[in-house]
Amino acid sequence: MSSVLTAALAYGSSVFTIFALYPYRDFVKSVDVRHLPRAKDLGYYSAKRYRGMLGSPSQPMMLAAPHAALYFGYVFAAGGAAGGLLGGFLLGYTKTFVRTVAHRMNDGDSRSRKLGQRRYSGLLDCIMLSMKHYGVLSFFPGALAASAVGVLWYGISLAVLQQTHSRSFGEDLWNSFRIHALLTFLTAPVRNTMRSSTYHSERSGGVHALRDYVAAEVAVFREAAGVFRSSAREEGLRFFFDGVLRTTLKSSVPFALTYALFKVMGGSIGLPSGGTYRVAHTGRHFSRRL
Repeated sequence: MSSVLTAALAYGSSVFTIFALYPYRDFVKSVDVRHLPRAKDLGYYSAKRYRGMLGSPSQPMMLAAPHAALYFGYVFAAGGAAGGLLGGFLLGYTKTFVRTVAHRMNDGDSRSRKLGQRRYSGLLDCIMLSMKHYGVLSFFPGALAASAVGVLWYGISLAVLQQTHSRSFGEDLWNSFRIHALLTFLTAPVRNTMRSSTYHSERSGGVHALRDYVAAEVAVFREAAGVFRSSAREEGLRFFFDGVLRTTLKSSVPFALTYALFKVMGGSIGLPSGGTYRVAHTGRHFSRRL
């Protein structure tokens, strides 16, 4: 399967997942197990979130782009270690781009006034105007750190999933969830160390030179190293595994559903290395036997 078609199927699967689980991520981030909301309040919260999404349909369309980039990079590099690296790298940069654009759209009034406009007329206007005044590289602050997490969580997950055998939607859902959840747990120290360093921030004048961008990315890793040393000394293991269950539920469930839908739609990230294969007659393009 071509990398472009793979990306298209992954994009469609991700759009569906975002729509189906739209209130889920925010709910997981904010819920307190000691004070669980009532079913009535949960329904009101979900309806409010869906109304907000329908009022801005470009939002879920953009949020699906990182997964499309992940699958494109993985298949383009022929899977395995190279695919995991490229896929995770592209996911990190695409995710950072989407986050930056969303931040600028939400902060559009103040930012547009600085540029001599009343407001951004739309998504494309925001991208083009920001590119002109702040530079292309300004869309990717902290993208290298985000890419490192992308490789550890998503790139390696696809590499492992390529070696698994499943016959149903349920098996794909479970396999992808448990693999991704295990990786988020094992690499939680990396994520927590990078979290404060990758917090969204922008230079007032933008980033127009590659040298300035590289210096900013190096500064992110230097800050992360400082966070690691101070947190290890002051908080110990509590810091590195703080919020790991919440993070796992927030990221692993959408990843698993997207992957399972991708497989149901006939998508494939490639055959496993080694073993024998046969074509199945279950509506799925590939069935693997290791």
